[in-house]
Amino acid sequence: MEHDAKHKPWLLIPGPVSICDAVHRAMLEDHSAGEPEMIAALRAARGYLAELANAVGWGTAIPFPGSATYANEAVIRTFVPQGGRLLVHTNGAYGDWLVAMCRRMEMPHEVLRTAPARPPSHDEFCRALTVNSDITHVMMVHVETSSGLINPIEMVAELCRSHRKALLVDAVASFGALPIDMRKLNIEALVLSSNKCVEGPPGLAWVICDRAALDRSAGNASSLSFDLWDQHETVDRTGCFRFTPPTHAIRGAYAALQVHQEEGGSAARLRRYRTNWLRLVGDMRRLGFESLLADAHAAPIVATFHEPHDEHYDFRKMYDGMAANGFIIVPGRLAVPDTFRIGCIGALPEQAMSLAVRTIRDVLNDMGVRRFGPLERRQAETAEQLM
Repeated sequence: MEHDAKHKPWLLIPGPVSICDAVHRAMLEDHSAGEPEMIAALRAARGYLAELANAVGWGTAIPFPGSATYANEAVIRTFVPQGGRLLVHTNGAYGDWLVAMCRRMEMPHEVLRTAPARPPSHDEFCRALTVNSDITHVMMVHVETSSGLINPIEMVAELCRSHRKALLVDAVASFGALPIDMRKLNIEALVLSSNKCVEGPPGLAWVICDRAALDRSAGNASSLSFDLWDQHETVDRTGCFRFTPPTHAIRGAYAALQVHQEEGGSAARLRRYRTNWLRLVGDMRRLGFESLLADAHAAPIVATFHEPHDEHYDFRKMYDGMAANGFIIVPGRLAVPDTFRIGCIGALPEQAMSLAVRTIRDVLNDMGVRRFGPLERRQAETAEQLM
């Protein structure tokens, strides 16, 4: 299998993603959080993120240390007030984590669980909002990366508007590529990562939110560390975090946002990811693999495939063979049994997709696998029944 030995391993996963050299270089020097250069970088990053979300003058961007999962918990703790009740939608592992957070923090909530391979319907959401009239907030995952499914935040935003509910969105796997107009959709708070589609280092999260809603949230959080209102007040006033910040991650995130802007913003990044996704899915289907999702519902973030129905197939051997050739794929499934995922995002060229599929072919051939997808099995079973 041909592979550029000089190239670092390609991360074909939905996070953490491969990042470019400019971002790596930005993190090589040590800086104090209070340096004018650091304060200016953080201010510029906040402004650019607000622009991407169409939140300038209406909303504000809050940096938050840790992964985006930390920021999701901070959003729930900060924006849902005492006496409030949250409706959590889930159709995958990341929605389930939101449910687990609510249970752990004893947040009053209801769960709308829908099938993992299709978006929720208008009727399903409308029924949940009608039955649970005491709901004050709705939270959902935009792109469920355990499958790659795009959930319809536009439809849910309209229902929230008509039912007078506040909308909270986990846009961790979508922001920076898929278009999100927070002001138009009236999203109260949105969570994203400095990694994923932003292609910065992991370890720093962001919350973009309605400034008026944030002001109303003062005193809601029962946790000091997860109080977004307090974090925002300190960052706005001083240009620094309340507690010791991840300075290297901040520098890397600022560099990544500069690269994002120079590339052409979210639209340009989406085109690159879609090119990668089309190459990956097309080449895999030509080998005989079948994807889990209908194309209309699939985000060009990660692709999920049914595993080969062949007695010689072993996922761990495929994973190890890919890694030996410089390709790191997702080390297991999350949404549906007998599937595996390959990411399309990060600082990856289209060539990486084709080389990855050729490596899969070679590794499976060496393993003795001859049937690459369940489609062949169903066709064979049908033929046997006709004989």
